[in-house]
Order: sequence, then C-alpha cells, then structure tokens
Amino acid sequence: MIGENLYTLIPRESKDIISSREQLLESLKDQEYRREFVAERVRSSMALQIRSLREARKMSQKELGDAIGMAQTWVSRLENPDYGKMSVATLLRLAEAFDTDLEIKFRPFSTTIDVLPKQSLEYFDVPSFEEEFGSEHLSAEDEQKLSDIQARSRQPQRILEGSALNSLGSGSQGSDAAQAAKGLLCAIG
Repeated sequence: MIGENLYTLIPRESKDIISSREQLLESLKDQEYRREFVAERVRSSMALQIRSLREARKMSQKELGDAIGMAQTWVSRLENPDYGKMSVATLLRLAEAFDTDLEIKFRPFSTTIDVLPKQSLEYFDVPSFEEEFGSEHLSAEDEQKLSDIQARSRQPQRILEGSALNSLGSGSQGSDAAQAAKGLLCAIG
C-alpha cells in the first residue's frame, strides 16, 4: 500500500521511465536478448549520431566522404543502422572530420538501464571543438567550463600531476599527443 501511494506521487513522465527501466531489466535477463540488444544499440546509435552530426554541420554525404577519404556510398552505409561494420580507424576519421572527441567504452548494464529510457535527441548533439571553445582566447563562459571540469576532476589531477598532462599544454602534436593520451590513461588505470 505504501509503495502504491509513493508510485502515484511520481509524475507521469517518471512513471513511464520507471516502467521502461523495469521492462528493459526484465528483457536483459535473457543472455541472447542482451547480445542482440547491445549489437543493435551500438549499430543504431552510431549510425544515427553520424547522420545527426553530418546534418548539424550542414555537410552532404559526399562532403563528409571527401573529408574522411571515402566515397559517398560508404557514408550512406555508415549512416545505415543495419550496416554496423565500422572500424575504429573509420570512427577516428569521423571524429576528426566532425572535430570532436571519440569515446569507445565498455559499460555495465546498470548504466544502460538508467540512461537509455531518459535519452533524448540532445544525445546526438556534439559540438565541434571550435563550437565549444571558440577562438584561442577563452571567453568568460569557456573559462567557467574549464574551471568546472577542473573542479570535478581534482583527485585525478593530483594523481596525474607531472605526468603526460605537461605535454598536453606545450603545443605538442602528432605522436606527442598520442603519448600524452596514453599517459593519461595509464595514470588513471
């Protein structure tokens, strides 16, 4: 009775999210379903995000293809949720063309169950570096963003201090940047 009363106090939207989570959890208990679910979610979300980013940047499939060294027909395949044969190298070329970061990461199903029912179209909005940070001179808003990032990551910063972080701000390029990224990951892990 108490649980039922609490449930009625939750706004309608939240009830829908809770119901979606419960249904998803129940379905994910089946191993075959989990396997197919992960494959479909990854294929679909990558394809939809590629299309969304291309359209947000007002690029045609041909223009994106030229930027990543592929024919327009390949870009069409990459935007097809049924294709799903993207390599990490292709994803890296796309990240460069879109001027964004790329994260490929394993995660627990609990995160999926929590995030997926609340996911909106904003999930596909990823600004380029230029859109996010603008020119070489940071605005007050950008300074605040960086300050917030630093505040959230104070503990890892102390661990990483004096390591690969130093080379990130020294104008290093190419393999120096790759070494800095590897250093960050090794220090965190």
